[in-house]
Amino acid sequence: MEMNAQYLPVASDHAGAKVMMFMGGVALGYAVATLLAPKSGREIRSSLGEFAKSKGDSVSGAVRGAVGAARDATRNVSRRVADAMDEGREKAGDAVVSAAAKAASASRGAEETTHERATPGVQ
Repeated sequence: MEMNAQYLPVASDHAGAKVMMFMGGVALGYAVATLLAPKSGREIRSSLGEFAKSKGDSVSGAVRGAVGAARDATRNVSRRVADAMDEGREKAGDAVVSAAAKAASASRGAEETTHERATPGVQ
């Protein structure tokens, strides 16, 4: 056995599967315990139905929360992308105006130089 072995934490990408396995184990344990309990069939079915309904409601609530969080994250990303695009458009527009001004200035300078060379001594 190596002395310098590193122990890595459990990857969180399998956390959802582990939670589902745990919940499945809890449900199975509850079902077995209920079936072996000294109750009538009607009481057992009622108890299992209530358990299933409560767990279904909690899972449904968790799914609604996850969907809401995903929707909020999507809106946030969309807003950021739109802001970045607007900023890019502004910078591109500013660059075009600046380039046009420099081109106009260079054109005027070339025109003046050409005029001076064409008519020496005339101002």
